[in-house]
Amino acid sequence: MRELATVSFLQFTFDLASGDLVRDGGRQIRMPEQSIRLLAILVERAGTVVYRDELQRLLWPEGEFLDHEHAINRIVTHLRSVLRDDPRKPRYVETVRKRGYRFLPTVTVVAREKAPELDLAPQANQDLPADDRPVPGEIEAIATSDPSPSGLVLAYDVQQAPHLASQNPAAHRRAGFIVRTAFAGSVATILLVATSVAVYRSLPWRGKPEANVISLGIAPFQSDGPGAEQTGESFRLDLADALSQLPAVQVRATNSLTSIGRDDNSLRMASEKLNLDMFLLGRLRVQGDRCIVQFELVRSRDFLHLASFQYEGGKDELAMIRNKFQRDLFLRLQGKSKSAQAIRGSTDDSQAYSEYLVARELTQVRDPAALNQALGHYQRAIQLDPKFAQAYSGMATAHLSLRYFDPAAHQKQAQQLADAALKLDPDLAEAHGVMGDVAFRADWNFRLGESELRRAVELEPQVATYHAWLAGLLADEGRFSEAMAEIDRAIADDPLWPSVYSMEAFVDGAARDDTRMLAAVHKYLTLVPDSAYTHDQMAWAYFSARRYDEALAEWRKMAEIEKDTARVALEDRGRQAYRRGGIQAYARVHLEAIEQHTIETSRHPNDFIPAEWYAFAGQPDKALPSLEQEVAMHDGEAVQLAINPMFDNLHDNPRFQSLLHQVGLTLPGDPRHNLRSSR
Repeated sequence: MRELATVSFLQFTFDLASGDLVRDGGRQIRMPEQSIRLLAILVERAGTVVYRDELQRLLWPEGEFLDHEHAINRIVTHLRSVLRDDPRKPRYVETVRKRGYRFLPTVTVVAREKAPELDLAPQANQDLPADDRPVPGEIEAIATSDPSPSGLVLAYDVQQAPHLASQNPAAHRRAGFIVRTAFAGSVATILLVATSVAVYRSLPWRGKPEANVISLGIAPFQSDGPGAEQTGESFRLDLADALSQLPAVQVRATNSLTSIGRDDNSLRMASEKLNLDMFLLGRLRVQGDRCIVQFELVRSRDFLHLASFQYEGGKDELAMIRNKFQRDLFLRLQGKSKSAQAIRGSTDDSQAYSEYLVARELTQVRDPAALNQALGHYQRAIQLDPKFAQAYSGMATAHLSLRYFDPAAHQKQAQQLADAALKLDPDLAEAHGVMGDVAFRADWNFRLGESELRRAVELEPQVATYHAWLAGLLADEGRFSEAMAEIDRAIADDPLWPSVYSMEAFVDGAARDDTRMLAAVHKYLTLVPDSAYTHDQMAWAYFSARRYDEALAEWRKMAEIEKDTARVALEDRGRQAYRRGGIQAYARVHLEAIEQHTIETSRHPNDFIPAEWYAFAGQPDKALPSLEQEVAMHDGEAVQLAINPMFDNLHDNPRFQSLLHQVGLTLPGDPRHNLRSSR
């Protein structure tokens, strides 16, 4: 047996035996298991540099394959957010550039106690009636599933699952740990460094709670019958929300799996990339007014069949089927005959649920006509069940997608609907996400926007969308290290989702990190190689990195893919001008097209924003009136004024600085910036 400890530092007490972190005042703070591991390592080595390669070995001792750089950044960022630490003026975790991290506070031992040897053999399900036990192979799959190397598994709530606590009665005992205190000498420090790996691996909580948490991927449904494909995808997305509320299940990478094939090779590759324990394969058959829904649960590492489920009912009974499957899967995985928790924000009205599924599918299209149709279906769902919180938040999201056509009206509607959703269910992450987005884009209230988006992340930490939205806000404020860490978290959560790399390119471009930006757009290209939008993103990335030859080639390739002969001709004229007079001559070709309102400017309006090209071409007298109008109209794009590289030529202009002040922004290089972004 080894001695463990409860230690204190500044405002916190930390139990190395259980992983409990308590802030002054007695408030216990829950953390993912990887954050607990990191804190234990840093506390043990307080005052010394812990190198990144050491962290990689200690956090992933089994040598799991993943992008460790992204993962370490994300875990460090999460720990800092828990400790309320500012990376620019750290009190707890200091970044030692190009080396690692140092824990700054003095660490004092509060109590020591012998930690008992624990019997950690899997015992779940042994006391169950035969009908409730998992099928052969399932117990092995649950008991031996490896902890997620990305550290994204949610901390298991013992209050929700008392049978786990009874299996491990010492899991939350106070115990002791030898750690360097304020008065410890260099000999003690050397001994601790030498034994760090062994002591860390002996911690009772290390890796054990996660053995009971399943990381689950839900593959696209096989669909048969009229309308089955659209209904199946909406049902899959809603099922992901429902199953993520089970205490033993973490639904991961829903966006990454949207377009994945169902063949064994595609699923195996996805499983390896996404670090999933299990896959849920579904099939939806529509026969007249009847639906047959089949599920197969398989183990990811070898596709061993674990369980099958089948349900049949009318089209208006899909909500009941979802609820029944949630309970059945809960019983299968938990092995305890108790009810799963109610599905947050949902409805028991079958017709309202059918309308909601149709609306959700239409919302994914992101086309104005489809989005307006979605609004009608959401409205009917709300009329059928006025307490259907998810319908309110889904309708709010649809309005956000429509705001590019009428910002003022749609943003106000989105805010009101999200507020209505939160009055019905204060813990609905989607509604908090909408409130946060509207707060900072429409109202320029960055503090409230950040608060709401962090609440969405807290409620659904495995959903990459909320991490990406938060990264965008932080980048707009010029808080680049925080934004990069947040986008790292989004990528770790959903690494095969193309859009997350588009957002990463935006964040990296704002930070002027050309290497990361170009790497991000190349990842996007590997996932969506034949998309015109991809090549447009590539062109802007090269343009921002001042690699103009490659940028112009990408814009022409985009036009070729779209068979846009007018744009091809414009790019050819632009390239000739570039060869004669440099990039400023190319910019003038764009400006001529803008001023003449030619057809190619209407097909890709984001490539022909007048203020950007006037500013880039060194014509502030024409750029500034356009920007002043944007700010006067309270345009949401104004939040990017400080970080848009096209406006670099305007930074010293008093009129431009006045616009920044009106929006509530400061330039990243401005001495006032650090004061503002650290508030």
